[in-house]
Amino acid sequence: MKQILEQFPNSCTDELNEQICTNFAVTFTTEATDEVVDVVCLGPCAPEVLCRFEVTNPQTGQTAIYSIVFDSVQQLGPVQRWCYRVSVQGDPALSHWVIELCNPPPMVTAVTRNGVPIPFNVGVQADLGGQTGLKFDAGTTQADGVVLYCFDVIGQFNQVLRDVAAKGGPAPATLNPDCQLGPACPCP
Repeated sequence: MKQILEQFPNSCTDELNEQICTNFAVTFTTEATDEVVDVVCLGPCAPEVLCRFEVTNPQTGQTAIYSIVFDSVQQLGPVQRWCYRVSVQGDPALSHWVIELCNPPPMVTAVTRNGVPIPFNVGVQADLGGQTGLKFDAGTTQADGVVLYCFDVIGQFNQVLRDVAAKGGPAPATLNPDCQLGPACPCP
């Protein structure tokens, strides 16, 4: 079933004795499905993908949940910035996390945690089972709330699901295949 909707404004706003009127028409064509449509996004909208890890400390038995959610990708001239929201519920704290990249990887120029540069490593990652990736070498705790991790790469990349690994406490890293959006291959 297709439906076409048109909406016209029926009034103008008056501010500081200047009248501003804008006439516009918005037309939507949609198929009736059970999907939610994000009408705020005015471009290619990225689906929200939750990458969730449950990690238990083998020494204490305490369990934590790590959540890594794709936040945004922006083209800033020749650089593309990829950002993720990361949070921890419980203990152990997240010591680091890794996202799969192309092989050979793109040139990573900066990595930040809440806007502050952090140590990182690009290359073969044991936590990814030997795949190439980017290791964010600064963790987070439950007390930190939601933390924004970003990395900048030179080039323009499409989005594709990537493997992600997370580590906390003495337990080995946990790998979730195709868990989060990242830069697509082949790299330019």
